[in-house]
Amino acid sequence: MFALGAGLKIFAISAAAVWLGWIALRRAFSQLHLIWAGFCVGLIAIMLIEVLGRETIGVAYPVMAIASCASCSFFWLTSRALFRHDAAIDWPEMAIVAGIFLPTIFDQFALALNFGGMVGEAGLAQWMERLDGMQAFFSSAALLLAFGEGLNGWSGISDSENRIRYIFLSSFGAGVVICVMLFDHGRLTFISPGLTVLIQGFCAAMIMCSVSLAIIFRQTNPLPSGAARKTPPATDDEIALARRAEALVAEGAYLDPELKVSTLARRLHEKDYKVSRAIVSALGHPNFNRFINKYRIRHAEDLLADTASSASILDIALDSGFASLGPFNRAFKEANGLTPREYRREKEKTATGIGDGLSSSEVFAE
Repeated sequence: MFALGAGLKIFAISAAAVWLGWIALRRAFSQLHLIWAGFCVGLIAIMLIEVLGRETIGVAYPVMAIASCASCSFFWLTSRALFRHDAAIDWPEMAIVAGIFLPTIFDQFALALNFGGMVGEAGLAQWMERLDGMQAFFSSAALLLAFGEGLNGWSGISDSENRIRYIFLSSFGAGVVICVMLFDHGRLTFISPGLTVLIQGFCAAMIMCSVSLAIIFRQTNPLPSGAARKTPPATDDEIALARRAEALVAEGAYLDPELKVSTLARRLHEKDYKVSRAIVSALGHPNFNRFINKYRIRHAEDLLADTASSASILDIALDSGFASLGPFNRAFKEANGLTPREYRREKEKTATGIGDGLSSSEVFAE
């Protein structure tokens, strides 16, 4: 049993490593893929700790212990990115992730810097116990939230979406019940070590396979639009308001990086919720950000297509209304399937004729 369990853990490590390599080589830097990469790092860390042991890992143990915190926190973030349209990470999400990471970070620094010698071993142990309790609370919250994300927006989904959610929820639920609730993370002394390793390896491999399947599915099956599934037909008033909003934004309001739905609503002399509802129901956009980004990306496309321009990608992002480079890159790739740099390169190839199958003599002949 021990050998089989270790083999399953090595399989999970290998699968996570393959994902990391694929994400890096394909430059698949969407929010979902980056968060999933974080989970894979955490899974590799925790599996190596279990397979090799602390003594074998040696001086790398503190770093791996901290990285292992991503296995729980980033799994929840992965489930959000899989099953939510607007999976933006704000301060509540960061607070939960910090609540999982900080106790382990403190523990490792306290041991490395000999805090026990400064504040006393008893005092340090008390602090560690309190922080471990906080970590357990936030970890449990993340697990519950991850399960809830799979239930988010269940009504009106397709059969294939239904199946992938069943697979995700059943494997994740089974893993939590077996490893966390029944076997207490492998801490039960009356269970043989071989059986413990087998159960841990089975749960890790099962979750790795099911979530990998969900991510592959999501790559080819974008989340069905919440507006298309739930929003009732727009009223005449909403259609009229949507036209006014479109006209105002098209005039250049989208170039303001601080533009929010409340700002637009004030300029239209309307309530925030009415503007949001009009954008979703009458224009078919999932949310306000997607609506604004459509104009910003179109503006950026025009700037990137100008082969005579030497403006940097950052300058183009800022000139198009984005506040920073990261959101611009993600939104642009989501809209075009290419990064801004790749899009510019394609436009340059089209303009020069290089790379489209023409010889150099044919290019200059034209």
